[in-house]
Amino acid sequence: MCGDTRTKNAYPLYVTLQKGRETFISSLASAFLYMTLAVTTLGLGGQWVSTIASPYVQSLTKDLLGIPKELEIYDMLAVGYPDMEPKPRLMRAQEEIVHYNGYDKTKYRTDQDIKEYIASLNRAKRGS
Repeated sequence: MCGDTRTKNAYPLYVTLQKGRETFISSLASAFLYMTLAVTTLGLGGQWVSTIASPYVQSLTKDLLGIPKELEIYDMLAVGYPDMEPKPRLMRAQEEIVHYNGYDKTKYRTDQDIKEYIASLNRAKRGS
């Protein structure tokens, strides 16, 4: 997915001056998310290619694909037919993460809670 940084001139002046880069990245992130959802909806598999943000890799990719230098490669998504069915993801219950009419302090997770959550994710990945 590529973005054209020259389009920031279409943003309102305040946004361009104060948050032009953040708005540009946020727009690309939203488009990438929708692209990923569309891939899944079509019954295809997708794999995020994270190293594309590296200036060196970006330069090689632009050269390989003939992408103009003015464009910035935001992210890359490999798309195809899945070779396997992914394991169900470990997800927190909706009631643990949704807040109504303000932040529910009873749902705040301590540093220890976060460490335990990460450990549970790692255990799930290993199948233990």
